[in-house]
Amino acid sequence: MSQISFDNIAITAMATTVGNNIINLENEKERFGFDDESFARLQRSIGLKTRYIVDEGVCTSDLCIQSAEDIFENSRAKKEEIEALLFVTQSPDYKAPSTAIIMQNRLGLPNSCAAFDINLGCSGFIYGLFTAFSYVNSGMKKVLLCVGDVNSYFSGHNDKIFTPLMGDAGAAIIIEKKEAPRSFFSLYSDGSGYKHLIIPSGAARTPTTAESLVPQLREDGGIRRDEDLFMDGKEVFNFAIKTVPPLIKEVVEFAGKENSEIDYFVLHQANPYILKTIASRLKVEKEKVPLETGQIYGNQNAASIPGTINGFLSEEFSSKKLTIAIAGFGIGLSWGGAVLQTDHIYAPATLIYKGIKNESC
Repeated sequence: MSQISFDNIAITAMATTVGNNIINLENEKERFGFDDESFARLQRSIGLKTRYIVDEGVCTSDLCIQSAEDIFENSRAKKEEIEALLFVTQSPDYKAPSTAIIMQNRLGLPNSCAAFDINLGCSGFIYGLFTAFSYVNSGMKKVLLCVGDVNSYFSGHNDKIFTPLMGDAGAAIIIEKKEAPRSFFSLYSDGSGYKHLIIPSGAARTPTTAESLVPQLREDGGIRRDEDLFMDGKEVFNFAIKTVPPLIKEVVEFAGKENSEIDYFVLHQANPYILKTIASRLKVEKEKVPLETGQIYGNQNAASIPGTINGFLSEEFSSKKLTIAIAGFGIGLSWGGAVLQTDHIYAPATLIYKGIKNESC
């Protein structure tokens, strides 16, 4: 197991921006080819209602920039104090250079700021947070972590298996050196399951071809290109319920806590059914496990944990000292968890994207 703890490092601000277009799944039945029975079954099992997506051409970096600017305008964080910018995404502006470096300039951060991308999806907030804590532990005072994805970028337009689940979001988080209780992390990976969540074409292993850009009807009933994301739902579900409950149990015990001492278990918002199953296996009160994010905003990938905090726990995190357990799991396959304390952080309610696409996209 990969376990590590940190002293006197804390999250002090967190903001999340979602796409400006609200899509009602009820209005998409015909587009995805759902009949009334299959649509009703989907709503019963997953509870999908709406999702928020961006206009074409808007990038994840644009959402994260709005989140970061909100933090700098409304909290005590100052741009000149940021010593590193980490950007966790699977929808960068370009294949090269790293989008984080472009964001450093757009935000007006100092040239002394280290900046780089981390290619991860649903576990990305945990891995990014761990990396940010490590940088602060090594001597930096403040790090800006940006996480998220424009999932509509790699969702097949008519793929009823994947696309109805997904939303677009970008979050920004400040991590800094300050007096705080110890934080605890546990991280895992298993590359043997990489094919269960994958974009098969468009990179060096299988380059883009004319055929890879053509949508095709697949065996699972989805219509997508080889350059859209494929998800084996059954395998991903089995992976989540097999790995996440022991992960959370492990990291809570590593922190020397009991479940009763955790105020909230904020998990990656894959779908409510998975979250309810995990909560049941942990024997955790349902009030401690928020699960509405995917139903309202869509699956936000790496941004779903901050997205849940800003979307549904904003007042709690802004006004209280909280002990939380967080866990992300998904593409890779990869999973990780943490137990940490927040103390009256800047955590505004979810922001709606209000800008226009940047010229760099």
